Amino acid sequence: MKEIDVRHLACPGPVIEVRKLLEAGERELRVHVADELARSNVTRFASSRHAEVHAEPHPDGGFLVTVVAGEASATAPEGGDQGLECALPEVPPPPPGRPLVVQVTSDRMGTGDDALGQLLLRSFLKTQLQLEERPDTIVFYNAGVKLCCEGSNLLEDLRALEAAGVEIVACGTCLNYFGLAPKLAVGRGTDMLEIATLLAGAARVVRP
Repeated sequence: MKEIDVRHLACPGPVIEVRKLLEAGERELRVHVADELARSNVTRFASSRHAEVHAEPHPDGGFLVTVVAGEASATAPEGGDQGLECALPEVPPPPPGRPLVVQVTSDRMGTGDDALGQLLLRSFLKTQLQLEERPDTIVFYNAGVKLCCEGSNLLEDLRALEAAGVEIVACGTCLNYFGLAPKLAVGRGTDMLEIATLLAGAARVVRP
């Protein structure tokens, strides 16, 4: 029986990992998830693939989800995977030769609670590494450049994205404005001409 610990993965990471293993031919899985939402998503997903699922609290926290797959579990049901609280959307690929660009304009995601916004943005960026279609470039400007500099709690995640082939670029004017140019720790600085060119030439621009 294959055992995996996905407590460190942000939604929809646990579902993506289970889907990969089922499609690779694994038939018995033991999945350690972090919380009720992850338990629910993995359970719903595995059930949609006609697998037998059992979940129980884990003594180290979270839940242990046991998945026993049937012959049809490696194939997605007609209409896709339904009922997930953290759905995996079917996104068309960009036209050949035209990149997918993510622009990060702040050190948090959304408005309201700043701590929640920082948590959401970190989860969003970590999830990019788990997607089948990763962005070609992530552009950071305004307060977003702070995430690329010394002291950021996202450096490890951004370096992992860079190692996976995602280009990380930060606005040089913004770095200078905040006095952070000497502290750039991941990616490279750039100017507004390149930023404008990247955005204009993108097949899609995503702004969290």
